[in-house]
This record gives sequence, C-alpha cells and structure tokens, in this order.
Amino acid sequence: MSDTGIRSPFELLHTVEQRIREAAAPLPEGEESPGSWKGITFRLNQWHLVARQGMVREILVPPRTTRVPGTHPWVIGVANVHGEALPVVDLADFFWGERLPPDPANRILLVCQGSLECGLLVSEVLGIRHFRQQDEWTDPHPYPAELGDYLLGSLQQDGVVWGEFSMEALMESPGFIDLSLG
Repeated sequence: MSDTGIRSPFELLHTVEQRIREAAAPLPEGEESPGSWKGITFRLNQWHLVARQGMVREILVPPRTTRVPGTHPWVIGVANVHGEALPVVDLADFFWGERLPPDPANRILLVCQGSLECGLLVSEVLGIRHFRQQDEWTDPHPYPAELGDYLLGSLQQDGVVWGEFSMEALMESPGFIDLSLG
C-alpha cells in the first residue's frame, strides 16, 4: 500500500472508520416535549388505534400456528416465536366474532405484561407516531362499543382519529386472560 503502516484494505477501512467516528458530531437527543408520547399505530378492520410504546415488544409477520383444542374461537393457536410457545389471538374475532381476512398487511403485535405474553393479530401496523397534548380529540369517539372498555381516549392527527388503545386493560381483562372454553 503506502508507507502509512497500513498493510491491507481492511486496515485502511478500519482507520477511515475510526477517523470518521472521532470527527463526527454527536447525534441530537430525541427529547420529547412535556405531555408528548410515542405510540405504535395500527388498524383493526377500519378502526385506527394507537398503543403507547412499552407493552408492544415486537411486531411480527403472522407465524404458523397450531390450533389448541378447548380454547375460544378467537384464539388462533400457539406459535413458536424465538423458541417460546406464544398464544396468538385474532383481536377482531375477540371483539366482534369475525376473523380477520388473510392479508399480506396483517401483523402480530407481541404484547408483554409481566410474565404474560400474547400475540395479537391486527389488520395492519402503520408505524410509530408522536402525539402531543394538543392532539387530544374532545368530540365523542367514533369507535364501536366493544372497544369502549379498552380506549383511554381519542386523538386526531392529519385528519385521522386515533383511538388510544390500552394494552394493559386488554391483558388484565378476565374475558381475555382465560383462553379456555371451560
């Protein structure tokens, strides 16, 4: 190469990377203003919902499941996720008794509360959004009554009304926790 003491292309790249890191400006802190928060936005049928970040640990393409006898019809089955057996629930079927139609946009929200983990099938995950206090929707929410116990409020952004969905309320609901028919 040259007389810089570098003997291989790998060493040259490593040296360049070190110089870049030393000269780089620090990234700005992602500070949120008071009263703002981030949430995972998703769609359940036509309803736009958001769950605060924290309980949703992962978003998955629907895995292959094995049906478990003696469970509610809304329990799709059990899936092997990262070597662990994960119950998977069709959220639309839980609320309205109708399975979500198969769609490439369907996703599983891997929700954790303490040692309890569950996969929730939703129509689509729309991404992460930042919400502010001024996004609160004060009009009556347009959501069906079945979602009422699980909604903390409504927000509006860019002409879309988002129902703030409480994963905690769902995971603590006696009707949801008991997956068996018996």
